[in-house]
Amino acid sequence: MHDDPNKKTDIFDFTEIEKIQAEIARDLELADSIQLPTAPLPQTVWRVPAPPIPHTPPRQRNKIPWIKRFVTVCIICTLGTATFGFAFGAAYVWMTQRSQGSIRQPASVEPSDSPITTARYAFDIVPEGTVATLADMIDLVSPSVVSVTTFTDPETFRGGSPLPSRRNGTGVIFGEDDERILIVTIHNVVRRGDRVFVRFSCGTSVLAHPFAHDIDINIAVIAVKKTDLAEQGIETVVLASFGDSSLMRMGETVVALGNARGEGISVTRGIISTEEQFVQIPGSGGRTLDVYLIQTDASINYGDSGGPLLNARGEVIGIIDASLTFVDPNASVEGIGHSISANTVRPLLYQLINRLRPAIGIEGRSLSDFPERAVELGIPDIGVHVERVMSGGAADQAGIRAYDVITAFNGEPVLDFDSLRAEITRLRPGDVVEVRVLRDGAVVELELTLQAMVFDTF
Repeated sequence: MHDDPNKKTDIFDFTEIEKIQAEIARDLELADSIQLPTAPLPQTVWRVPAPPIPHTPPRQRNKIPWIKRFVTVCIICTLGTATFGFAFGAAYVWMTQRSQGSIRQPASVEPSDSPITTARYAFDIVPEGTVATLADMIDLVSPSVVSVTTFTDPETFRGGSPLPSRRNGTGVIFGEDDERILIVTIHNVVRRGDRVFVRFSCGTSVLAHPFAHDIDINIAVIAVKKTDLAEQGIETVVLASFGDSSLMRMGETVVALGNARGEGISVTRGIISTEEQFVQIPGSGGRTLDVYLIQTDASINYGDSGGPLLNARGEVIGIIDASLTFVDPNASVEGIGHSISANTVRPLLYQLINRLRPAIGIEGRSLSDFPERAVELGIPDIGVHVERVMSGGAADQAGIRAYDVITAFNGEPVLDFDSLRAEITRLRPGDVVEVRVLRDGAVVELELTLQAMVFDTF
């Protein structure tokens, strides 16, 4: 017999039902035994929960950024203080100068202080749209070059080799003070001159006065009074500018200006044949002098001595000396000339114009050049014969007289005038020395205080 597959059959597990009913009954009995509280429950306050804070591990403190900040703050404070101090100082100086008016202004900007106006030029900048030429440079700087004419009267001949009654040379205007303009030239041009005239580019001649010289280097400084210039109608004077002669290279173009043959200022052009050369030449008293010379193939003629050798900017890089044909006087040369370099002349001029050279204030000559005087005195021809004592000079104040013979100076024997001059150049103004002279057959000891070199003769 087969069962009907569509017939539904429910099967109940009565034992399991009874267990469930028993558990429910127990739960109900337990609920009835619980005592509920009679007091009202507190009112519940609802709050929005704060978002959870993410956990971050603790990090170590870094002290370096704080140090950097501290240093930065200090630098800012320092710069701020310095800036404030500079601004305050500048304002104070400006107010002080303003209150003083024109006292601190240079004399050149006050026409009433000087009868002439001076200017300097360096050929460096030209107007836009123009072409700079050599002629443009010459136009600017040639007024600083003057012709020098020296006259020597035979009746005032002071010994030594004879000189022509008239000599021609050149000079360069390089400086000024309150009363004078200063001109550098070669000493041989004005040596033992009685009258020296300077002719300016305008054609006017003015009397020049002695100022200083160095016999060894053969450089002299002469002066022209500004009042004399004003009286001659000269209102403007050009001062030359010195350049660095050590920068000149072989082959560079140079220009020489000079009073060639005494006929007025002329120009020759050439190149640097040899760069600045260190040469040792014999000086007075057996000394050896260190001189720098520049060689050029620009034509150098009689009368050019004392003129400038110019670079392409119009700066003086040498003072022409026509007598320096060559270090060896027996050497025959052609097509070259020599100039004393600006680097030699410039420091020498500084010493001369600032009165840093010592002097005793006499005119004299070696006794060997005056043998009849030695015979008259009955002594060997060794020493210096004093021909003239400058009034108020060191020798005058020490008691030296004309016709004295200086035989010792500063503890050293005096053999001739060169040895005396060499000893003087080793000293400074203000130094005190002992001088021994022979006077009327007797030896006299004197104390002499050196003074700054001041010239009243050429």
